[in-house]
Amino acid sequence: MSTGLVYLDASMNNFLTSWRPGDAEDFARKPARLKHGVADSDLFSDAALARLIEATPRERFHVNTIGHSEKDPRKWREGDMTGLTGHEVMDAVARGNIWVHLQHVHEAFGEYQSFLDELFVDIERNVPGFRSYKRSMSVLISSPHMNVALHADVPGQSLWQIRGRKRVWVYPPHSPYLPQRTLENIVLQRTADTDLHYDESYDAAADSFELEPGDWTTWPRNSPHRVRNADCVNVSFTTEHWTDELRSGYAVDYANGLLRPLCGGRDLSRATTGFSFWGKLGLTAAHKTLRRLAGNDRMPMTVDFRVDPEAVGGYYDVTPYQILK
Repeated sequence: MSTGLVYLDASMNNFLTSWRPGDAEDFARKPARLKHGVADSDLFSDAALARLIEATPRERFHVNTIGHSEKDPRKWREGDMTGLTGHEVMDAVARGNIWVHLQHVHEAFGEYQSFLDELFVDIERNVPGFRSYKRSMSVLISSPHMNVALHADVPGQSLWQIRGRKRVWVYPPHSPYLPQRTLENIVLQRTADTDLHYDESYDAAADSFELEPGDWTTWPRNSPHRVRNADCVNVSFTTEHWTDELRSGYAVDYANGLLRPLCGGRDLSRATTGFSFWGKLGLTAAHKTLRRLAGNDRMPMTVDFRVDPEAVGGYYDVTPYQILK
């Protein structure tokens, strides 16, 4: 499907991504802030965002809220915006305290797929040896002062700032910030990616920086992170990707989670070489296949509010109910 929009490519701008000495070596190894040249793309105009909201099916979006000063990620709430126009949702974002996450937008309109492909061609051109696949792109539209809960993602991920300003905190991907047991439960979809303990003392170990339009950031696999918007509406997008290294690490964490009850609850090796690795790879593949056949590859989520541009905060509470995502 086409939006009639023109995506931004290297021929229309001096750069898609900009790299300083050392950035390529640190890519996905250390938290880093880099520069991009796509903030003015028509793909992120108000009209394009409204169209994206209306085209995204229920199973492909999240809309969330949390208190401005709340730091417990377990207070992250899930809502619904089905049936509203894109402009109504954007009005609610501008006036309220909500975070809209539109997933897999590259599957909605061809221009976003072309844009995503062009972006990764540029990254791979700049990072020797980096080869990615199963790439995806999501768009984030969020309210002034919105507080995004601490969470940890499974694939490789980057965050690209288009409009507004936000501060990002990135924590090391190990205990106490991310215990191995917790990561395994996230990978196995036994728990949400926000089911993390947060303590203010953790901030001493975090890399923190402010993102403005034209900035993008990436971090090591599974690094927990949280975000707070400045006093302005924010528009960003995330990209996710897989590499052979990422897939191997994922398979080991998945298998370790299955094996943990059989091994006295202890942490197992996360090595991605050797005989034990190949055994874990086979176990993961077999379990995922059985899970898909049984229809158990989706996670229940509780919805307890509905977006409303006229309501305080941009939403009103509803009787909680569950959906599968």
